[in-house]
Amino acid sequence: MGILAWLVAYIVGFGLLQLALYRYVQRDDPSPETTPTPIEGAEPVAFETPTEAENGIRCQECGADNQNDSMFVYCCECATRLR
Repeated sequence: MGILAWLVAYIVGFGLLQLALYRYVQRDDPSPETTPTPIEGAEPVAFETPTEAENGIRCQECGADNQNDSMFVYCCECATRLR
């Protein structure tokens, strides 16, 4: 076998291996096939915006006062995202 045949065999074999790995990973994908339906009788959740405190922004989860600075994205107490 010439070098060109070995090169073609390597490329085809590598492609088949990648395809087999891709199919294996997709088979174990835990993501749902459909979107979940809302629960009957449940009311939608209204997201509250953080309130302005004297010293900054108050966290809506724990109520801690955080500095009103654009570099602070998360609460200093509970680490939830400030909106």
